[in-house]
Amino acid sequence: MTSRPERINGKDGTILIYIPGGEFVMGSDEFSMERPPHLVRVSPFWMGRTEVSNAQFRQFLKQTGGTPTEYDMKALYDHPDQPVVGVTWDEAVRYCRWAGGRLPREAEWEFAARGNDGRTYPWGNTEPRKSRAVYGRIFGQGGQPAEVGTTPGDESPFGIRDMAGNVMEWCSDWYGPYPSDADQPLIDPIGPATGTKRIMRGGCWNFQATSVRSTGRWPTVPDIRSGAEHNGFRLVVADDGKTEH
Repeated sequence: MTSRPERINGKDGTILIYIPGGEFVMGSDEFSMERPPHLVRVSPFWMGRTEVSNAQFRQFLKQTGGTPTEYDMKALYDHPDQPVVGVTWDEAVRYCRWAGGRLPREAEWEFAARGNDGRTYPWGNTEPRKSRAVYGRIFGQGGQPAEVGTTPGDESPFGIRDMAGNVMEWCSDWYGPYPSDADQPLIDPIGPATGTKRIMRGGCWNFQATSVRSTGRWPTVPDIRSGAEHNGFRLVVADDGKTEH
Protein backbone atom coordinates (compact mmCIF):
# COMPACT_ATOMS: atom_id res chain seq x y z
CA MET A 1 0.00 0.00 0.00
CA THR A 2 1.32 3.44 -0.87
CA SER A 3 2.58 5.38 2.13
CA ARG A 4 0.44 8.40 2.96
CA PRO A 5 1.54 11.53 4.83
CA GLU A 6 0.48 11.49 8.45
CA ARG A 7 0.91 13.62 11.54
CA ILE A 8 -0.09 13.72 15.18
CA ASN A 9 -2.85 16.08 16.25
CA GLY A 10 -1.37 18.02 19.14
CA LYS A 11 -4.56 18.44 21.15
CA ASP A 12 -5.72 14.84 21.46
CA GLY A 13 -2.96 12.68 19.99
CA THR A 14 -5.02 11.43 17.03
CA ILE A 15 -2.91 10.08 14.16
CA LEU A 16 -4.16 12.04 11.17
CA ILE A 17 -3.85 10.67 7.64
CA TYR A 18 -3.76 13.02 4.68
CA ILE A 19 -6.61 12.47 2.21
CA PRO A 20 -5.61 14.22 -1.03
CA GLY A 21 -9.14 14.81 -2.28
CA GLY A 22 -10.44 13.88 -5.69
CA GLU A 23 -13.47 12.92 -7.72
CA PHE A 24 -15.45 9.73 -7.22
CA VAL A 25 -18.87 8.17 -7.69
CA MET A 26 -20.76 8.45 -4.40
CA GLY A 27 -23.61 6.08 -3.61
CA SER A 28 -24.72 2.87 -5.30
CA ASP A 29 -27.68 1.13 -6.93
CA GLU A 30 -27.92 -1.45 -4.14
CA PHE A 31 -30.50 0.25 -1.89
CA SER A 32 -32.88 3.14 -2.38
CA MET A 33 -31.19 5.27 0.29
CA GLU A 34 -27.93 5.04 -1.65
CA ARG A 35 -29.41 6.04 -5.02
CA PRO A 36 -28.62 7.48 -7.41
CA PRO A 37 -24.87 7.14 -7.79
CA HIS A 38 -23.53 10.60 -8.53
CA LEU A 39 -20.21 12.34 -9.10
CA VAL A 40 -18.68 14.21 -6.17
CA ARG A 41 -15.43 16.09 -5.82
CA VAL A 42 -13.91 16.60 -2.38
CA SER A 43 -11.04 18.87 -1.37
CA PRO A 44 -8.03 17.58 0.60
CA PHE A 45 -8.39 17.03 4.35
CA TRP A 46 -6.88 15.12 7.25
CA MET A 47 -8.77 12.27 8.93
CA GLY A 48 -8.16 10.24 12.07
CA ARG A 49 -6.68 6.85 11.26
CA THR A 50 -8.97 5.38 13.89
CA GLU A 51 -12.09 6.32 15.77
CA VAL A 52 -11.82 8.47 18.91
CA SER A 53 -11.01 6.22 21.87
CA ASN A 54 -12.31 6.18 25.43
CA ALA A 55 -8.97 7.47 26.66
CA GLN A 56 -9.13 10.46 24.32
CA PHE A 57 -12.73 11.25 25.18
CA ARG A 58 -12.00 11.02 28.92
CA GLN A 59 -9.20 13.56 28.50
CA PHE A 60 -11.66 15.86 26.73
CA LEU A 61 -14.16 15.47 29.58
CA LYS A 62 -11.46 16.13 32.18
CA GLN A 63 -10.39 19.36 30.49
CA THR A 64 -13.91 20.62 29.78
CA GLY A 65 -15.82 19.40 32.82
CA GLY A 66 -18.10 17.18 30.77
CA THR A 67 -20.12 14.15 31.82
CA PRO A 68 -19.11 10.59 30.82
CA THR A 69 -21.48 8.52 28.74
CA GLU A 70 -23.50 5.78 30.44
CA TYR A 71 -21.21 3.21 28.80
CA ASP A 72 -18.02 4.61 30.32
CA MET A 73 -18.04 2.20 33.26
CA LYS A 74 -19.65 -0.81 31.56
CA ALA A 75 -17.24 -3.71 31.21
CA LEU A 76 -17.96 -4.36 27.53
CA TYR A 77 -17.19 -0.79 26.50
CA ASP A 78 -14.79 0.80 29.01
CA HIS A 79 -11.30 -0.24 27.85
CA PRO A 80 -9.21 2.90 27.26
CA ASP A 81 -8.39 1.85 23.69
CA GLN A 82 -11.89 0.89 22.66
CA PRO A 83 -13.79 3.52 20.65
CA VAL A 84 -15.96 5.76 22.79
CA VAL A 85 -19.66 4.90 22.37
CA GLY A 86 -22.94 6.39 23.50
CA VAL A 87 -21.93 9.81 22.23
CA THR A 88 -24.61 12.12 20.86
CA TRP A 89 -24.02 14.15 17.71
CA ASP A 90 -23.62 17.36 19.77
CA GLU A 91 -21.05 15.72 22.05
CA ALA A 92 -19.08 14.51 19.03
CA VAL A 93 -19.16 18.03 17.57
CA ARG A 94 -17.92 19.54 20.85
CA TYR A 95 -15.07 17.07 21.06
CA CYS A 96 -13.97 17.80 17.50
CA ARG A 97 -14.00 21.55 18.12
CA TRP A 98 -11.97 21.08 21.29
CA ALA A 99 -9.47 18.96 19.32
CA GLY A 100 -9.15 21.63 16.62
CA GLY A 101 -11.23 19.93 13.95
CA ARG A 102 -14.72 18.83 13.02
CA LEU A 103 -16.79 15.81 12.08
CA PRO A 104 -16.34 14.46 8.56
CA ARG A 105 -18.86 15.39 5.91
CA GLU A 106 -20.65 12.37 4.52
CA ALA A 107 -18.95 12.73 1.13
CA GLU A 108 -15.52 12.96 2.79
CA TRP A 109 -16.24 9.86 4.84
CA GLU A 110 -17.23 7.82 1.79
CA PHE A 111 -14.27 9.01 -0.26
CA ALA A 112 -11.87 8.16 2.58
CA ALA A 113 -13.43 4.69 2.80
CA ARG A 114 -13.60 3.87 -0.92
CA GLY A 115 -11.17 6.01 -2.87
CA ASN A 116 -12.08 6.58 -6.52
CA ASP A 117 -12.13 3.03 -7.87
CA GLY A 118 -15.70 2.17 -6.87
CA ARG A 119 -14.80 -0.54 -4.38
CA THR A 120 -17.53 -2.02 -2.20
CA TYR A 121 -15.53 -2.23 1.03
CA PRO A 122 -12.50 -0.28 2.25
CA TRP A 123 -10.16 -3.13 1.29
CA GLY A 124 -11.74 -3.85 -2.11
CA ASN A 125 -14.57 -6.03 -3.38
CA THR A 126 -13.93 -9.33 -1.62
CA GLU A 127 -16.61 -10.34 0.87
CA PRO A 128 -16.02 -9.51 4.55
CA ARG A 129 -14.70 -12.07 6.97
CA LYS A 130 -14.46 -11.75 10.73
CA SER A 131 -10.69 -11.93 10.75
CA ARG A 132 -10.62 -8.77 8.65
CA ALA A 133 -13.31 -6.53 10.19
CA VAL A 134 -15.29 -6.20 13.42
CA TYR A 135 -18.89 -7.18 12.66
CA GLY A 136 -21.36 -10.00 13.35
CA ARG A 137 -20.74 -10.07 17.07
CA ILE A 138 -23.78 -10.98 19.18
CA PHE A 139 -25.25 -8.43 21.57
CA GLY A 140 -25.71 -9.97 25.03
CA GLN A 141 -23.28 -12.78 24.27
CA GLY A 142 -20.03 -10.96 24.80
CA GLY A 143 -20.27 -8.88 21.65
CA GLN A 144 -18.39 -5.60 21.95
CA PRO A 145 -16.26 -3.15 19.95
CA ALA A 146 -12.60 -3.98 19.42
CA GLU A 147 -9.76 -1.69 20.42
CA VAL A 148 -9.31 0.95 17.75
CA GLY A 149 -7.08 0.11 14.81
CA THR A 150 -6.46 -3.52 15.80
CA THR A 151 -8.00 -5.04 12.65
CA PRO A 152 -5.58 -3.89 9.93
CA GLY A 153 -7.44 -5.84 7.24
CA ASP A 154 -10.20 -3.23 7.56
CA GLU A 155 -8.15 -0.48 5.97
CA SER A 156 -9.11 1.95 3.23
CA PRO A 157 -7.00 2.94 0.19
CA PHE A 158 -5.67 5.84 2.26
CA GLY A 159 -4.80 3.81 5.35
CA ILE A 160 -7.89 4.69 7.41
CA ARG A 161 -8.94 1.82 9.67
CA ASP A 162 -12.21 0.46 11.09
CA MET A 163 -14.47 1.90 8.39
CA ALA A 164 -16.36 -1.37 7.79
CA GLY A 165 -17.35 -2.14 11.35
CA ASN A 166 -16.47 -1.66 15.00
CA VAL A 167 -18.69 1.37 15.67
CA MET A 168 -20.91 3.59 13.57
CA GLU A 169 -19.55 7.08 13.02
CA TRP A 170 -21.29 10.43 13.11
CA CYS A 171 -20.99 12.69 10.07
CA SER A 172 -21.78 16.39 10.07
CA ASP A 173 -24.63 16.16 7.53
CA TRP A 174 -28.35 16.13 8.04
CA TYR A 175 -29.90 13.14 6.30
CA GLY A 176 -31.54 13.73 2.93
CA PRO A 177 -31.93 11.90 -0.38
CA TYR A 178 -29.16 12.22 -2.91
CA PRO A 179 -29.71 14.65 -5.78
CA SER A 180 -31.30 13.06 -8.82
CA ASP A 181 -30.60 15.82 -11.33
CA ALA A 182 -26.88 16.58 -10.92
CA ASP A 183 -25.22 16.78 -14.35
CA GLN A 184 -21.90 18.06 -12.99
CA PRO A 185 -19.82 16.83 -10.04
CA LEU A 186 -20.98 18.17 -6.70
CA ILE A 187 -18.15 20.12 -5.06
CA ASP A 188 -17.66 19.46 -1.34
CA PRO A 189 -21.37 18.79 -0.65
CA ILE A 190 -22.58 19.33 2.91
CA GLY A 191 -26.06 17.79 2.78
CA PRO A 192 -29.41 19.47 3.44
CA ALA A 193 -29.61 22.74 5.38
CA THR A 194 -32.05 21.27 7.92
CA GLY A 195 -33.43 17.92 8.97
CA THR A 196 -34.44 15.67 11.85
CA LYS A 197 -31.74 12.99 11.61
CA ARG A 198 -27.98 13.09 11.14
CA ILE A 199 -26.01 10.62 9.05
CA MET A 200 -23.95 7.81 10.55
CA ARG A 201 -21.56 5.70 8.51
CA GLY A 202 -19.47 2.58 8.76
CA GLY A 203 -21.49 -0.32 10.14
CA CYS A 204 -20.70 -1.66 13.60
CA TRP A 205 -19.66 -4.62 15.70
CA ASN A 206 -23.09 -6.31 15.76
CA PHE A 207 -24.15 -5.63 12.16
CA GLN A 208 -24.11 -8.41 9.61
CA ALA A 209 -21.85 -8.47 6.55
CA THR A 210 -24.46 -6.93 4.25
CA SER A 211 -24.43 -3.77 6.39
CA VAL A 212 -20.71 -2.93 6.40
CA ARG A 213 -20.49 -1.74 2.78
CA SER A 214 -18.85 1.66 2.36
CA THR A 215 -21.94 3.17 0.72
CA GLY A 216 -24.27 2.30 3.62
CA ARG A 217 -26.11 5.24 5.24
CA TRP A 218 -27.79 5.31 8.66
CA PRO A 219 -30.09 8.26 9.45
CA THR A 220 -29.99 8.65 13.24
CA VAL A 221 -31.67 10.94 15.77
CA PRO A 222 -28.82 13.24 16.87
CA ASP A 223 -29.58 13.19 20.60
CA ILE A 224 -29.98 9.41 20.84
CA ARG A 225 -29.08 7.90 24.22
CA SER A 226 -30.90 4.59 24.50
CA GLY A 227 -29.26 1.82 22.50
CA ALA A 228 -26.29 4.01 21.59
CA GLU A 229 -23.63 1.38 22.23
CA HIS A 230 -22.97 1.51 18.47
CA ASN A 231 -22.36 5.25 18.15
CA GLY A 232 -18.86 6.68 17.87
CA PHE A 233 -17.01 9.11 15.64
CA ARG A 234 -13.65 10.16 14.24
CA LEU A 235 -11.89 13.47 13.80
CA VAL A 236 -11.31 15.48 10.63
CA VAL A 237 -8.95 18.46 10.46
CA ALA A 238 -8.90 20.96 7.61
CA ASP A 239 -6.00 20.84 5.16
CA ASP A 240 -3.49 23.57 5.92
CA GLY A 241 -1.10 22.75 3.10
CA LYS A 242 1.33 20.89 5.37
CA THR A 243 1.52 17.35 4.07
CA GLU A 244 4.93 16.27 5.34
CA HIS A 245 5.31 13.16 7.49
